[in-house]
Amino acid sequence: MITNRPALLTLAALVSSLISACSPETPKKEVPAVNDENCKWENMLKIEDKGTREQFASACARRGPGFTPSPKKEW
Repeated sequence: MITNRPALLTLAALVSSLISACSPETPKKEVPAVNDENCKWENMLKIEDKGTREQFASACARRGPGFTPSPKKEW
């Protein structure tokens, strides 16, 4: 039995980190289809994950024939 308290705490931290590293990732929700209905503000707010919502809003802003990207500048 380990009687050295710092060693025991280090061992406990190591075991807990190994166990948590093996846990499965939370599944990410798919980005909805980019169309007129889904790109409405009310429907974009329904996406809970912030990263997914930002990615979807970016795709909505770039859709359609009116979007032309800015020319790349070499500074």
